[in-house]
Amino acid sequence: MANVNIQTLRRVALVGLATVLLVDFILSLRLQVGLGLGVVMLSVFPIAVALVSLVLMPHAVGALFRNKDLLVLLALVTVVGRVLEWLAAAPILGALLTPSFPLRLLNLSFGISLSFLLRVALAVAYATWMTAAVLELVGAGNADPCGVLTAALGRFWRVLGLEFIGWAAVMGATAALILLMPVLGFLALVPMLVFTVAWNFATAAVLPVAWRGAAGFWTSFRAGVAASLANVGKWWLPVTAQMLLLGLVFFYYGGAGGHTNVRWSVNAFWTGGYEDECRWYGKLAEALHTSKLPFVETLLSLLFGAFAVAIKIAIVQRLQPETPPVMPPAAPRGMSTDEGEPRP
Repeated sequence: MANVNIQTLRRVALVGLATVLLVDFILSLRLQVGLGLGVVMLSVFPIAVALVSLVLMPHAVGALFRNKDLLVLLALVTVVGRVLEWLAAAPILGALLTPSFPLRLLNLSFGISLSFLLRVALAVAYATWMTAAVLELVGAGNADPCGVLTAALGRFWRVLGLEFIGWAAVMGATAALILLMPVLGFLALVPMLVFTVAWNFATAAVLPVAWRGAAGFWTSFRAGVAASLANVGKWWLPVTAQMLLLGLVFFYYGGAGGHTNVRWSVNAFWTGGYEDECRWYGKLAEALHTSKLPFVETLLSLLFGAFAVAIKIAIVQRLQPETPPVMPPAAPRGMSTDEGEPRP
C-alpha cells in the first residue's frame, strides 16, 4: 500500500510541478524584463549551494540524493502553494480568499486573510511531514514519507506552536529594533543581525527534537533549544552559509550615468522551518529597477527548499549518539599484540 501511495505522490508531484514551471515560464516571457538578473541568479546560486552542501555536509547530501522521495514533499508543497495563488487571483474565489483585516505588532502591520491562513497551514503541514520523514530516514533508514503520514498528523499543532514561536520572535525583535531606528540610525541593524544569527543557532534543532519529544510542548521546546545550543558547533557552518545565501546581509554597489547606487540591509528571518525565500533576488531586482521572473522565483525556491532539507538531515545526523570505537580483543597473557609471539 505504501508503494502505491508513494507512486501516486510522485506522479502528482511530477505533473503538478511541470505545470507550475510551464505557467511560470510563459509568464516570465511575457514580462520581457529582468532576464539578465534571472540568468545570473540561476547561474550563481545553484553552484554556491552545491559547493556549500558538498563541502560542509556531504553525508546529508548523499542521504538526500539516495532518498529523493523526500523531495516529492517539496514539489507537492510548491504545487499546492501555487494553486492557492491562482485561486486567490480568480474572480469569485479571490473575493473569498483575499479580504483581510489588519493586524498590528508595534510598528509592523500586515493583513490576515483566509488565503494567508491557508498558506500558513500549508507551511506547517509541510514542516510537520518533512520533519517526520527526516527523522525516519536518519533513524530507521526508511525513505518513504507515506509511512510517517499518520504520525505527522498527530504533531501538526505542536509544529504550529513551534513555528509560531520561531517567527514571532523574529517579528517582535524586528519591530522593536525599527522603533530604535530614529535613535540609533543604521546602527540598529547590528543588533538585528546579532539577534537573527543567535536565534537561528538557538533553534536550529528545535523542530526535530521537539517533534519526537514525549513530554509536553514547553518541555519539548526547551529541550530543542538546549540541544541546539549544546551542539551548535556541529552545524554552525552550514546554518551560517544558509543564512548568508538566503540574504541575511545584502550589499550592492553599482553605478550608471555618473550616479553611484549603494544599497545594503539586514534581513531577519527564521531558518528553523525550512526557509526557502532568497532575499538576494528581490533586493537585487529592486536595486536594478527590474522585475522578478516567476520562473526564476520558483526554481530558487525549489533550490533553497532542498538545501533546507539537507541541512535538517545534517542536524539530525549530528544529533545521533556517536558509536564507540570497536576495541580489538585482548591478547592472551604472555602474548604480544604486535608480533603475536611469546614475550621473553
